[in-house]
Amino acid sequence: MDVFKRLFPYLKRHGKRLLAGLLGMSLFTGLTLAQPLLMRYLFNDVVEVNRWELLPVVVLLIAAAPFIASAFQFLNQRIIMRAGYGMISDIRLDMYEKILALSMKFHQDHSSGVLVNRMMDDVNMIQRLITGDTVTLFIDVIIFGVAMGVVFAIAPVLSAVLLTTLILYVLAYRGFASRIRNRSTSYRRMQDTISERLQETIAGVRHVRIYNRELLENTSFVARTEQSLEHALHSRLGSVGLSTACTFIAGFGSAAVMIIGLQQVLQGRLQYGDVFAVNTFVWMALNPAIRITNMAGQLTETFVSVRRVVEVLDETPTVTSNSGAPTLVRGEGSVEFDNVYFSYVPDTPLYRGLNLQVASGSTVALVGHTGCGKTTLTTLLMRHWDVDSGAIRIDGQDISTVELRSLRRIFGVVLQDPVVFDGTLGENIAYGWHDAPEVLINDAAQAAELGDLVSRLPEGYDTIVGTHGIKLSVGEKQRVSIARAILKDPLILIMDEATSSLDSESEALIQRALERVLEGRTSFVVAHRLSTITKADAIVVMDAGAIVETGTHNELLTIPNGHYRQLYEELRGQAKETTPTHTSGGPS
Repeated sequence: MDVFKRLFPYLKRHGKRLLAGLLGMSLFTGLTLAQPLLMRYLFNDVVEVNRWELLPVVVLLIAAAPFIASAFQFLNQRIIMRAGYGMISDIRLDMYEKILALSMKFHQDHSSGVLVNRMMDDVNMIQRLITGDTVTLFIDVIIFGVAMGVVFAIAPVLSAVLLTTLILYVLAYRGFASRIRNRSTSYRRMQDTISERLQETIAGVRHVRIYNRELLENTSFVARTEQSLEHALHSRLGSVGLSTACTFIAGFGSAAVMIIGLQQVLQGRLQYGDVFAVNTFVWMALNPAIRITNMAGQLTETFVSVRRVVEVLDETPTVTSNSGAPTLVRGEGSVEFDNVYFSYVPDTPLYRGLNLQVASGSTVALVGHTGCGKTTLTTLLMRHWDVDSGAIRIDGQDISTVELRSLRRIFGVVLQDPVVFDGTLGENIAYGWHDAPEVLINDAAQAAELGDLVSRLPEGYDTIVGTHGIKLSVGEKQRVSIARAILKDPLILIMDEATSSLDSESEALIQRALERVLEGRTSFVVAHRLSTITKADAIVVMDAGAIVETGTHNELLTIPNGHYRQLYEELRGQAKETTPTHTSGGPS
């Protein structure tokens, strides 16, 4: 129940509209409940005593009540649905903002497919609860309560039968609820797995085709889907079983009420109008009880989705700005790592007292074997993670004490796998400055060697590049990434193996572009290619999370049996063995 309390703030935002809708539903319910009483009055106080002058009025009221009730129902359903959809929109927006704000550790532990599934499918389950089930539940509770009260007032003996029937309902629910909940939880987990794999497969459709994996992927998808459907089937069968049991109990209770009611009439203890009214109210009590019990099964399923949504909403970002943190003052771009300790996994440190000083405007190449901690150095600098102890300073300012957005604003990043979104070429270049003037977008594109591409595209900068930039080659996407960094005019540039997957022609274009963007900026280059390493102002050699050597290319080569010398020989040998190949991207 605590997780449902977490949704109360969203109810409060739309409280007035919900109250208006519920008030209208109360009027609708009142009119619905009035009909059996009007029929009782017709039989007992009009027909049996021959008061025919009242007949037209009573008949008119009986006929008008359903139409008026339906009008109230329609209008108030609209009001409540509008409020419900507004609440769902608020929940989804808050989830989106939270997911974007959460730290890298959270995203490392939760795949994008799982998060998308929670934002869409699980929130849709809550939408069904708010816009449909809640209204029905509200009406059913009122009808059930009033119907029970009327039956108690008119025929106390029959109320005992009704209570016995309701007790059987409760026992049936207790027997099915845990099964429904467990199966529903398993189903949601399977859906997460399917969504995750589906997203990966669609994103990597080229590799699926290259390696002829279509049949295997189809088989795997069918197997996962069948397993998911099996869990869904068992969950729904539990709900259906609960519904069937309740329907059987309702039929038994109704038959008992009718038999005892007729006996009461024959004994002169009840009138025909009483029997008619009681029979109607019995079903008015039993039908809501059936729906409430069925809804309890659905609520058990929905509870799983609510909990999964609340888990995201209640997640606390581990990397945040302190309250009142000052804005980072943009300086010259000097960087200092001071006795930094850091670990991804507790008690398994990667850095143990790492120290590094980088002069402003210099280019630093970070080299070392895979897993030595090169990329971690740059992610800590941008504060995607926080250090365990020690400090990282930019122009003397401790990055943990400044406002986070102002810190991230000074960085430009060019990654090995460039990120291109489904939008226009111009929108992708201006991703870091969404309202950048077109002339500056063009300047950045020209500086990134994109001039020929722009001239070839049918709509220039307004050309849609497709999901993940599928219409562009790898080299073109990399140059878009560089243009994005140029347009942002960063104080510090980070390039993480930006040219390692490119052919020689694309690399030459990108190297020319990088020379422009590197000029006058502090740059960290995680590189595997000799052409990038040897031109750096300083080379930092890392091994197992420690800096083992620093210096220029020539200085490091003079160290006998040095780490860099060995690494350089390895890279030079790889360069001799590698035959340049052209990387094609967009469709031919």
